[in-house]
Amino acid sequence: MTPDILDDLLDRAAPETRVVPSSEFSAMINDARRAQPRSRRMPMVLTGGAIVALIAGGAGVAAATDLYSWAPWAQDPLGAVPFTMANGFECELRFSDYTGGADPGFVSQVNQVLKDWYRSTDVIAEVSPSVPSHREQVEQAFPELYPGETRDTLPPEEVEHRAWAREWQAWDLAIGAAEWDQLGRNGIQPGDPRFEGSERSGQIQCLDSDGQPYLPGAGS
Repeated sequence: MTPDILDDLLDRAAPETRVVPSSEFSAMINDARRAQPRSRRMPMVLTGGAIVALIAGGAGVAAATDLYSWAPWAQDPLGAVPFTMANGFECELRFSDYTGGADPGFVSQVNQVLKDWYRSTDVIAEVSPSVPSHREQVEQAFPELYPGETRDTLPPEEVEHRAWAREWQAWDLAIGAAEWDQLGRNGIQPGDPRFEGSERSGQIQCLDSDGQPYLPGAGS
């Protein structure tokens, strides 16, 4: 039987939208950094635009495509990052502004720092070098197969779904770590009490190897 921890990952991966409290997200990033030391890289001054090769001059502005169904907030996100998974899927992660929080003015400052970063940085170049280490971390927590399972007994759709879930989690962690690097360069640190209670949404959409929208797999 699939362990509960994997069920939790897949349950969170299957919906296209998720909301993460800032305290939980910053703790996850800090845990990732402790597990996998990473070098800090200054951004290139010149983010990723949108999928379907619509990357408007390198600016981090999402572009519309009829192939996807984005949540209302994701139609005008704070940041959008298109990337190619190891399995060849073409995906895009979109992130909302942070909302709520103990100090609305401070949260607004956080959003502005991130918004400026997404629009002035080659985010793919920034985060790609760290994705393999985050992928290893995720794979250690959520391996391809668990005791008692084999590729012969596991439905192919489930194998594909698990690989997809692990991959986007690795990219999500890498992007989140890069965001906090940028916030840190602006004097904003995880755990700041003014940030307490804030949250944001994230959404991922992918095209499979046939260029069709990927619908997260069956049986999870």
